Parts: sequence; C-alpha cells; structure tokens
Amino acid sequence: MAIAGSRTKATDTWLTPADEVLLGQRIAEVLPSSGWLCSHPGPVGLHQVHLHDSIESALGCGSTQAFLSLPAGASLSPAIIPAAGVRTPVGPPTAAVVQLLRSRLRTDERGEFFESGRLAVRWFEPEVGPEMHQTLTEQTRLIWAALRAVTRPAVIEAPDGRRTSGLRIGPAARDEVIRQQVPLARPGVQRFRLVT
Repeated sequence: MAIAGSRTKATDTWLTPADEVLLGQRIAEVLPSSGWLCSHPGPVGLHQVHLHDSIESALGCGSTQAFLSLPAGASLSPAIIPAAGVRTPVGPPTAAVVQLLRSRLRTDERGEFFESGRLAVRWFEPEVGPEMHQTLTEQTRLIWAALRAVTRPAVIEAPDGRRTSGLRIGPAARDEVIRQQVPLARPGVQRFRLVT
C-alpha cells in the first residue's frame, strides 16, 4: 500500500551472487557516481555502515541487503564510513533510497526453496520538490532498465495453477532453478513453479 505523496517502485527478484554482480555493473554504467551501503542485522546503530563501490562488496560486508542513495552521488551521513579506496560523495543530500534485498536458498520442513529478494525504491514527492522528483524519477528508470537488461521476466505458477507475472529472475538463478528443480517462494509459505 502506497503512502500518500510517496513514489514507490518494487519488484520481487531471484538473483544469485553472479546475477547481483551483473546488476551492480549495469547500475554503475548508468549511474557512475553511485555507491552501495552495507547493512548489518541487528538494532540500528549497533553496527557501522560503510560506503562500498559495488553491490558485492556491500553484501559481503553486510549480509542480506544493500542500499543505494539517490540522487547518484548524494552526500551521506557523517556516520557512514567509506570502505578503503572509496571516495565520499559530496552531492546533494540523500532524497531516496534503493534497497536490494538478497534472494536466499533456504530449507524448511518441506525441503529446499529459493526465496525472492526485492529491488525497491521510495521517496516522498512533497518532501523533495518537483526538480528532485524529476531527477529521482529519471534515475529510478535507469535502475529498472539495468534490472531488465540483466534479468528476464519470471512467471510463477502456484499449485492451483494460478500464475503471477511482473517478477524478474537472473540468468544464473534461472539456470540453477531449472537444473535443480528448486521451487520458488515469495515472502510467505506458498511455493511456486517457475514457468519456462
């Protein structure tokens, strides 16, 4: 559910680490002044947050998610520490945050499954003003174009035959799911079959 005045875009994705690297490279091509923030599990303020030059570095430092500040090159809180060799951006303040939530291969009492991650962005239009809103809209389009360039549509089918579209899967993830016949999952308990 969208909050009044918010601009939100989110897509469930299935990506392996190899797919994440491709996505990060494509985003770096279209937004070269962007950097990724690591995110550690636990209470806010318990862990240092670092600025990294790539998705894989941020996820390697954190764990299940990484963040990208928009507009590209946005200045960051002084509490964020740049990783070795990474320059601190000096652009306008952060107006939006892109979240990459990692896909995960998990196991429960019903067996192994591949849980979706998510690429999402949100900002509040009244808070950023029309010019920044336009910048964020354009940069979000570039990020989603990068996602579309390195993934393909993922149509999934529930056990009752109902299909869901509008999702994305990376090439390495798709190959692994097909080869291992691993069911897919979105948040929740239901399992899906990838329609090939």
